[in-house]
Amino acid sequence: MRHEIGVLCPGHSDSVVELSFNRDYDTGYFLASAGLDGVAALRHGDTGDCITHLRKHTDSVWSVSLSHDAKILASGGADCKVRVWDALLGKQLKKLRHTKTVACVDLNPKATRLLTGCIDQESPLALFDMEQSEKAPLMEFRGHSRGVRDVIFCLEEHCFLSSSYDRTVRMWDCRTGTRTNSIFLPHHVKSLELHHSGDIVTIAYAGGVIFLDPKSFEVLKHRKLPYKVTAASLSPNKGIYVCGNNMGYSFKYDYDTDVDRGLYVSQEPSAVLALSFSPDGEVCAIGSQDGSIILWQMNPKQASVVGHLKDEDDGEKNGSIS
Repeated sequence: MRHEIGVLCPGHSDSVVELSFNRDYDTGYFLASAGLDGVAALRHGDTGDCITHLRKHTDSVWSVSLSHDAKILASGGADCKVRVWDALLGKQLKKLRHTKTVACVDLNPKATRLLTGCIDQESPLALFDMEQSEKAPLMEFRGHSRGVRDVIFCLEEHCFLSSSYDRTVRMWDCRTGTRTNSIFLPHHVKSLELHHSGDIVTIAYAGGVIFLDPKSFEVLKHRKLPYKVTAASLSPNKGIYVCGNNMGYSFKYDYDTDVDRGLYVSQEPSAVLALSFSPDGEVCAIGSQDGSIILWQMNPKQASVVGHLKDEDDGEKNGSIS
């Protein structure tokens, strides 16, 4: 019997498809969320209290990214726009037009550069200079044969990774515009996350989870799982990782041993679509298909807020994963 504690955070009326914590948290940390209800939201990451709802998108919001100091938030959506906000004031600062649904965005730590990717195969990946973002992108990148799901800066922003419905994860050099590495998967990627340390990439796909070294592009660990994985996240201290599934369960494992350390499931389970650890590792945020966000407390005795309690039983270098 496992006793896991989570804080329920209402606020979205449709699926929560992405979550983003800021990394610098001397004065507290914040959590941004993207909803298919057309809302990007910002809340206090430890309590779940809402700060603002950003409502200028005219269609579903697919992606959000917070700068490390939480001052700038970028959101991308089905209205074919990226909107850049003063996160705490809720004021739109910039609007970047695209021709198709913007499926993914990623800000670098200081919010001086921005990556975007679209859901259709014709649109290129784009790198913007935030000082000149009303103009054309600094650089465009082509090579995926289907639409893009995720983009993340890595290797001190010299490179970035992209995942696509073509079942690949590719690395691109931001200085030359060339593709440097690729990894091929049996299914398309569900989530792509750079660890706080910058030296591990967590890749969730339907069959399991992969931990990748972005410098060498070598697989550090490949864990196949007996359920369809929909998202994964690695804790800041690399002690545990969490995987979600389409039945609404989130499973916690020891990183070194893969031993099961617990699970969380809401009173009314809904498919897990997004997972993200807070920068102190005390919370794993869970975004669900029903629009709910759960702040799963990793150390309940230290938690200041308690929500639902649930008892449960239970040149191009190519690589291929099977």
